[in-house]
Amino acid sequence: MIIAMFLSLDYLDKVCTLVENNSAELETLINEEKWLEADKLSNQLYYSWIKEAKVMSIFVNHAEIDMMNNEILKLTQYVKCKSKDEALASSHVIKFYSKSIVDLQKVNISNIF
Repeated sequence: MIIAMFLSLDYLDKVCTLVENNSAELETLINEEKWLEADKLSNQLYYSWIKEAKVMSIFVNHAEIDMMNNEILKLTQYVKCKSKDEALASSHVIKFYSKSIVDLQKVNISNIF
């Protein structure tokens, strides 16, 4: 049981790190107004997240996954419409959610009680 818990935390950390890295790269592309590349990356982020979210839903609160789904979907549309300010804000929120998901699943005293 403990081994499964640590394996799931490792998996969760890898997925959220990938999401954070993609969001940071998206911010760079959006700031440079490279909309075509940003659109490709945002769609790639969406499809990879949807695939991983199915597995993560086993051990992560569904509300957190739903919030991330919604924000990534919004990001794809903001990038498609070339809305720089909205896309940057959405990308930042995605990074925050991914950090929050990892922090809420870590084993520590505040998460146990």
